[in-house]
Amino acid sequence: MRLFAPAAAALALAIAANLPLTPAAAGAPTITVENVESRNSVNGCGLFRFDADIVTANWPAGMPHVVKYHWARASNHAWRMRTITIGPSGKMHVRAELNPREATTGFAWVHVYSPVNFRSARVGFSNSQC
Repeated sequence: MRLFAPAAAALALAIAANLPLTPAAAGAPTITVENVESRNSVNGCGLFRFDADIVTANWPAGMPHVVKYHWARASNHAWRMRTITIGPSGKMHVRAELNPREATTGFAWVHVYSPVNFRSARVGFSNSQC
């Protein structure tokens, strides 16, 4: 009888069950969201702009880096779900905008749904002039 490490066992089970890999599985794709920022318009009441970088690593050779995500903000508001394919650099810049008539203060973040499910760090936004 051969014993497997927990990560190897998880990978073997995922392959046998034809399930998507999770970050806990050995050699599974990983995703991080970096440089989450918000910017107010320079003219006072223009659009809020949110920026972040989605970074992928540890993807099996030949497997496209497909990521499903959307920007979200407090009070259960979310932007449209997007599916992106990240190139060989393993990094893609993503952006969203918000009209201050919809909200003048709050928090926003990137919510990644696939191939793993997690939320990025939150970034605050505020404009009391609107």
